[in-house]
Amino acid sequence: MKRPVLRAARATAVCATAAAVLTGCGVQRTGVVEAGGPATIAVSSSPGQRMLLLYFVSPRGRVTPVTRMLAGGDDADPSPQPVSGAKALAALFDGPRGNETAAGLHTELPRFRGDLQVKADTDTVTIHLPIATARLTTTALRQIVCTAAYAEGGGSATVTIWGEDGGLPPARC
Repeated sequence: MKRPVLRAARATAVCATAAAVLTGCGVQRTGVVEAGGPATIAVSSSPGQRMLLLYFVSPRGRVTPVTRMLAGGDDADPSPQPVSGAKALAALFDGPRGNETAAGLHTELPRFRGDLQVKADTDTVTIHLPIATARLTTTALRQIVCTAAYAEGGGSATVTIWGEDGGLPPARC
């Protein structure tokens, strides 16, 4: 007599488990929920290093910040020291390095030979490039503007770009 009761109990347990699995426990699908802008992170450096912030293009086509640490800071001052706008832009035009390329980053900027000039005030940056600005895509211009704005103005500077073919309207990152 115990066997029929045991079989009935097992059958009931199997049916209950199957019902729970098949119904998904009541959880329904939802679409993507937007929850604000991208995350902000703090980057710190070691004493004796300077921070270089460059903007390259992600595999999805977005202008993305990349931090490089360079030797040459002051060991007595442990805070990250930014690199000048001219040096930051020269590194930007050199393009991404091996580990940055391996992460899928690229640039839309042409390589060029020649000097670029950067003049900065408290809230404005003016860049003179030895190339025609008409050759540059919107993404390439954004790479330049954001790199210069953060190198010279903490990200809030207004940037004006001049090239061999004239100037562009002031822009912000």
